[in-house]
Amino acid sequence: MKNKAAQVAYFMRPMGLEDIPTIARWFGNFHDIALFDRNLPVPVGPEAVLESWKPALEYSDPPRSLWFVVEDADGKPSGVGGLQSINYIHGDAVLPMFVDRPARTNGLATSMTITLLDLAFGQLRLHRVSTFFRADHEVTANVIGKIGFREEGRVRQGWFADGRHHDVVQVGLLRSEWLEGCEELRVELTANSGIELRLEGNQA
Repeated sequence: MKNKAAQVAYFMRPMGLEDIPTIARWFGNFHDIALFDRNLPVPVGPEAVLESWKPALEYSDPPRSLWFVVEDADGKPSGVGGLQSINYIHGDAVLPMFVDRPARTNGLATSMTITLLDLAFGQLRLHRVSTFFRADHEVTANVIGKIGFREEGRVRQGWFADGRHHDVVQVGLLRSEWLEGCEELRVELTANSGIELRLEGNQA
């Protein structure tokens, strides 16, 4: 029986403004956008998505944010993720991520997170990475729990969606914690899916 890792290939490349139409299509789903972005409680059009993403994609040296699009072997976009609010003095960043519906449940979210953490703690030499999510989002909770993020706080009923207020859960991961457990996690991951980080050109 073939290893599933040999059957599933994804590649990450820097995100550009040309990717906005794809992002806008993804964010046209009310349920998905309500889970991904606390600041976008309703679907918005391509123009609004473009304006909201422009600051994140602007060039800066050193970069304040790094965003990537994940593509499958056929070049079809399957997800987006990155590091934002990068602070080189304190050594931290925030890790957001979104996976398109057809690419879910195959380990892609975990693979993306591992790749971004390798970038954060390896190449950027950051000290910590944090993220936050809606308390009822069980898929995200499972992914970040498996990787080793620890809950650091909650904003009670701070995320309004689906007609009710949900808690916002903030989690963090230290570089020392990542280095201690990342190899074991990588071995486990290769039994399910594979992802390769491919950096081509500049993010601008």
